Amino acid sequence: MTETSRKAETDFTLFDSEDRVLEHASTIIDGLEETTDLIKTLTTAYKRAVKDQKRMVRLCDRMQEELIAVKERLEGEVKARAELAEQFRMQAITDGLTQVFNRGHFLELCNHELKARSRTEAPLSVALLDIDHFKSVNDTYGHAAGDEALRVVARTLENSLRQSDVVCRWGGEEFSLLMPRTNSENASGLADRLRKTLSEIVIKEGGTSFSLTASFGVATMAGPNPACKATGADAIDLLFKDADDALYKAKDAGRNKVITAEARVLQTAEAVD
Repeated sequence: MTETSRKAETDFTLFDSEDRVLEHASTIIDGLEETTDLIKTLTTAYKRAVKDQKRMVRLCDRMQEELIAVKERLEGEVKARAELAEQFRMQAITDGLTQVFNRGHFLELCNHELKARSRTEAPLSVALLDIDHFKSVNDTYGHAAGDEALRVVARTLENSLRQSDVVCRWGGEEFSLLMPRTNSENASGLADRLRKTLSEIVIKEGGTSFSLTASFGVATMAGPNPACKATGADAIDLLFKDADDALYKAKDAGRNKVITAEARVLQTAEAVD
């Protein structure tokens, strides 16, 4: 071994490599610390974002619940207003005591049927009925019993008529019936069945009970006949005048009867509102 080689072996040491390794390790650790700090920062930001997101979700849920509550309140108010409007409408067209149609609305329905008849020329029948000796009911049993009698008659008529027929309180103890597409014979038969049904009812009020009867006048519109130009309300007035005349004939004949007027032949093609 030469002197030079021996010297080189004497000068070699591991400290130079260790320093380099430690320096490199320190660099790696510094990098890891920076990465750790970045991860911590990102983690903190993520947690904050998740927290904000949860808060927003809770806020959205509350807002949705509030919107649903507002929607339900609005729907309830709309429904209540619609029900109130319907109540007002029914009060305007209904007799308060008997809860059947009042005379004004009934005549509107009559005119509607009259206009429909101008296209079909089908028979149109009406009837007027009067409770016999109604004053004696009030005098004998009291006005509460008289009111109950009117209600019972109204309910009986409603329950006994066909779906297409209409009943109204004409006034006082009188009721009227509208029977579309019904000829004189069938209208008279229906009125007589109603008369018998009413005579079989026992009315109870205030510890007393009593029965009643009714007289009917029936009139029918047939046609067409160009010689008669009655239209609209005029035609309806004429029809009910016939029914009223027939009703008085029923009373004069002893009451609890059905009298049918001769069919009135009318041209209704020009029926107006």
